[in-house]
Amino acid sequence: MSTNRVYKLDGTGRLHGRIAIVTGSSSGLGREIALAIAREGASVVCSDLREAARPDGFEEDKEIPTHEVIKNNGGRAVFKKCDLSHTSEIVAVIQFALDILVNNAGLWMPLRDFVEESEEQWDAMFAINAKGTRTAMQEAIKQYLRQPIDEISGSRGRIVSISSAAGGRTAIRREATYAASKAAVAMLTQNVALDHAKDYININGVCPGVVKSGAAGINFRTPEIITEMRKTTPWPRLGEPSDIAKAVVFLCSDDAQWITGQNLAVDGGFTIGIPL
Repeated sequence: MSTNRVYKLDGTGRLHGRIAIVTGSSSGLGREIALAIAREGASVVCSDLREAARPDGFEEDKEIPTHEVIKNNGGRAVFKKCDLSHTSEIVAVIQFALDILVNNAGLWMPLRDFVEESEEQWDAMFAINAKGTRTAMQEAIKQYLRQPIDEISGSRGRIVSISSAAGGRTAIRREATYAASKAAVAMLTQNVALDHAKDYININGVCPGVVKSGAAGINFRTPEIITEMRKTTPWPRLGEPSDIAKAVVFLCSDDAQWITGQNLAVDGGFTIGIPL
């Protein structure tokens, strides 16, 4: 990830003039999503537990906070601390007019058999991945309903939530609790989209496959796991955060005006079958 990319501030970006909140934006997928949205002209509220990127992440410039990377390249961004396990902090972040919410923040734990998972791990996973996403989504919709329909976009606002290829699209061994929490996100996306399509609110999800990020960095530092991940991904490479960011930007743009309630798999074919 380079810091020398030029941002579009000339009014030609697909998200020019819009305000976006990206949760979990300090590292990995969230960082790349925030940068991609900023490049398309949006002002970005970068939200996470802390400004600093994960020290075990793969970003080339991880010593620079995401919002600073955006500003250093001529974009507009601020950082707002938010712990998705605390409703009050979510409400505090989503308290002003906005156009886009990207629910990216999430919790993952190293692979283990279901019998080895604890009740505490189940509770923590659902508190962040499911309830946190639900609360952020609901608060954003409350704000959108106070806003008029935008004449250009034809929408009051857009929500994109990051689920997973493991979230109800296919079973993945040793990820039972994580998969269940992400399946909740995927189904929530569909149901809430159905409730609020009448309100001109676009609500969609992205389901990543195997993507290189700090959250699951142990997988990308273990040769045996890398070999297995490559075997189960039909496309001849594993995913990068930019693959997910491009899909999110599309769903946030006016090009996706008539798309709602969809969970888009961005996985190199992972969920269509295992290559032989």
